[in-house]
Amino acid sequence: MLSLSELQDIVLPAVPPFWPPAPGFWILLLMLVAVVISGWRWRRILRIRNAYRQAGLELLEEARTVRDVSLVLKRVALAAWPRDQVASLYDSQWADFLNNSCAQCQFEPDGWRQADEMADPELIRMASHWIRQHRLPARKEPRGE
Repeated sequence: MLSLSELQDIVLPAVPPFWPPAPGFWILLLMLVAVVISGWRWRRILRIRNAYRQAGLELLEEARTVRDVSLVLKRVALAAWPRDQVASLYDSQWADFLNNSCAQCQFEPDGWRQADEMADPELIRMASHWIRQHRLPARKEPRGE
């Protein structure tokens, strides 16, 4: 039989050092840095890609007449679509183009005929919505980049 006098205290291992960290820490840190850099680059690409939208919204703030609103929308459309598809559109064709490129927009086909009248707030609101929400054509990059 064993006697209690032969028992020894439990020896605890030494506390692991704080530095250098385990390999899993380095892997996690590298993954975190990669995600942050990727997110920053993606945001930068989106900001560059949508710069024409921001410029259009700034121009729209200065638009007073129906003609001014139409010119701003035309400039924004020319930044995103090929010139031969957009430049020659007017009146009902122009309204159809705007309505087809943005699902929630309902521009009036004959709304562009009173070009020198003051633009009503609804037209400016719809133009702003079109600038923000229009769908780009099939090609990947907007013009001007």
